[in-house]
Amino acid sequence: MSSSEVWFSHREKIFKINKGKIEWMDEKKIWTWDRCTISLADIPTSSEGISTKKLRVIVRSSTNQNQTSINVNRPITLRFMLGFDIEKVGKVQADTPTGDMRYNRDSEIWTGPEERWLFQLDDDYWIWDFKKKDDESPSSNKKTVSNVHEIHEKISKRLSEPPSSNPKRIFELDEDKGSYEYVIRDFRKLRRGQQDIVPVIYHPAVDGLKNFIREVHCHQVDKDASNSVVEVTLIFNGEQLRKNWFADKTYKIIRSQLYNRTEDVETFKIKINRDDPEKNRFIFKNIYSTMDGVPHGLNYDSIHGDSDGPRVEHEISYYFYDYSHPIVFVNTSNHAMAEHDANRTLWKWEYLPGAIDSPVHLGRKSRDEIDKEYKNYGKLLKDQ
Repeated sequence: MSSSEVWFSHREKIFKINKGKIEWMDEKKIWTWDRCTISLADIPTSSEGISTKKLRVIVRSSTNQNQTSINVNRPITLRFMLGFDIEKVGKVQADTPTGDMRYNRDSEIWTGPEERWLFQLDDDYWIWDFKKKDDESPSSNKKTVSNVHEIHEKISKRLSEPPSSNPKRIFELDEDKGSYEYVIRDFRKLRRGQQDIVPVIYHPAVDGLKNFIREVHCHQVDKDASNSVVEVTLIFNGEQLRKNWFADKTYKIIRSQLYNRTEDVETFKIKINRDDPEKNRFIFKNIYSTMDGVPHGLNYDSIHGDSDGPRVEHEISYYFYDYSHPIVFVNTSNHAMAEHDANRTLWKWEYLPGAIDSPVHLGRKSRDEIDKEYKNYGKLLKDQ
């Protein structure tokens, strides 16, 4: 399910960046975002048999800009995503703010100038839109029902369904709405070309301001007609330490001397079973963001899970659009990652490699090829 654009508000603690580290304040604020689309995905039920139905709500927003650099010289779309789980949905209400409310600076009070349709999800999330001339409530059987009512109906229906042993774990898209229409077109072209499996990557936007992803390389090796292994290498613009912020400059110098680069390069693998996508697996050798059983978020920069013992395979939690695009979450400052989101309260950059308006370059190089290029580049600089 995907929707037309609506407004989205959520109550969250205020944070500040102190010496690179995110510090959450006790004060809360309602943040409001325009031009958002809403989609849904099921989440697995508890293995302990808890039957409470939950839904993952995926809120997306985007902005267009021209990017001119050595690697990217074309119009691009910056896409953002916030995902959260809910258990309950309130009724759609017609909200008519009073004159006093419009000018109240209290962040807990709506300050908009017009009437709107609004409903609440759990305690801290709201989906809403301004009323239009033709909008009527569904019970009136008149004219046009608003986007808000349509979204509310779909969420209510999904929540009313019993928990499934086979949840819908795909982040769905509406093929006829907005810029994602072109994303789907480009993804279909990948299926017809040499690229087959291309992950979609979510990266906390607050980290991506300096450490954005430049390139995504998918080196696919077909084992047989049914099985493939895809080696995925991400090239980040840099790596900013947060917990050990005081060593950040020294760390960059060391990386430059050892690897002839300041960019951060990380690699993971995807095992693909074409006969049964439920058997697809991630392998995050030495870069898993869960270590010693504890998932770690963006304030950590020395996390190297799955570094000891035999190779660990992780079930893929979610896919984007179809089973050719498994979803990966970059969770820590040293870009350890996982199949789960360890920074649920932070907006993510949504990287869609292969889409023509994506800010990242999609390539096919192996990790060995990339390392050799940096090594040769370092030799070239020394010889000059």
